Amino acid sequence: MRKKKVKENIQIQDAEKNKIKAMVVKIMNKQAQVLAGDKLLTCLLPQTMVSEKNALVVGDRVAISPVDNDTYKLSEVLPRETEVFRGSRRSPGERILIAANVHYLLAVVTAEYFRHQAGYLESAVIAARRAGVKIIILISKWDMVGERERELLEEKINLYRQTADLVFAGSEQAEMEAMIEEVSNKTGVVVGDRSCGKSTLIHKILSRLSEEVETPVKFPGTHSSQMECGPQNTCLIDTPGFRDFALQAVAENEKNTTFPEIARLAHQCAFSSCTHTHEEGCAVLQALREECIERERYDAYQSMGGKPSKPQQKPDYRRTACTESFVCKVCGAPVAPEGAGSEHRNHCPKCLSSLHVDKKPGDRASLCHGVMEPVSVWVRKNGEWAIIHRCRLCGVLSSNRIAADDNPALLMSIAVKPLARTPFPLNKLEEVFGGKCEP
Repeated sequence: MRKKKVKENIQIQDAEKNKIKAMVVKIMNKQAQVLAGDKLLTCLLPQTMVSEKNALVVGDRVAISPVDNDTYKLSEVLPRETEVFRGSRRSPGERILIAANVHYLLAVVTAEYFRHQAGYLESAVIAARRAGVKIIILISKWDMVGERERELLEEKINLYRQTADLVFAGSEQAEMEAMIEEVSNKTGVVVGDRSCGKSTLIHKILSRLSEEVETPVKFPGTHSSQMECGPQNTCLIDTPGFRDFALQAVAENEKNTTFPEIARLAHQCAFSSCTHTHEEGCAVLQALREECIERERYDAYQSMGGKPSKPQQKPDYRRTACTESFVCKVCGAPVAPEGAGSEHRNHCPKCLSSLHVDKKPGDRASLCHGVMEPVSVWVRKNGEWAIIHRCRLCGVLSSNRIAADDNPALLMSIAVKPLARTPFPLNKLEEVFGGKCEP
């Protein structure tokens, strides 16, 4: 019995000696690719790691053991130093582990996204802070926007510099060199929506590092996370594109550090329990009306509540045709997009009324939401008619094209309304324009 126990101990010691330390670079169905030194090995996964959520992720440091000459099995996941999670819209309460043992999270969005939307970068900041890693932001495809627009975006970029550790815009030499210096000799995870340029960025960084040294280790692209490693112990995890972190239970202090411009205003509200949605004396809403804060940032702030809400992909009506049907809130008539003769229907074709929802055409940035009543018509330079609307609540005026199915009788009644009380007798018009005036 004693000899058997000694033999078992010897076998355990031999097994421990044969264990190889490695790093997970890709996870497949029941296998994983690991990097052991400079060798890329494939190892079998135990059933517990296959079935258990978050049991194994790219970036994990593991111990593997040889089964035979060409086969290995993963025997142990070593303690993680950092873990980066995102949530799930389909399964509220679930946390999805996207990377482990990274030093930073690099969030990539396009310049076009950055111009008109918010929420992704803010969520990335919170996810990185929760993981205890650095947050780096890159605005990609910078050359796709004009020079004037870049100047306007600089102020917005400065806002993100208050919350992120580093912010880069574009891929010019100076920007790339600064980024490469920051990520060298570190492991990071790169996140972003599809087509934002994550993979291109990773290859560009590793290629720059490899100009004077060996070629970086590259792995074939798939729809799963994978790591690419280059010289100077530089590794980057390329994740599948996802458009929403779906973060849950976002605390008030997390929102305040991520939206400092809104947090500063919140202290000036009339009520300490202000929700910044409808209250009188709300400094945040007042700043929004005066365009002192970005509408997109405000919407992102409000969407980060304690519980995850289904993301709303709102059309950008400044560039996208309106294909929605609605019921007029003034006359109750159902209105369909067809028949307008235009991609952008602005008002009810029956009563010609609208709602005050825009500050600029299509931006949906107004908080007034008063009824816009038709008060007059005018003729554009090309002869096209347009309606002048006036808001009943705030008095703002706007000009909107008529639609093909607009009520012609109502249009004519509005057009001739000024003739009811002219500042001159109408019976004198014949004399004035007919040339019958006596000298």
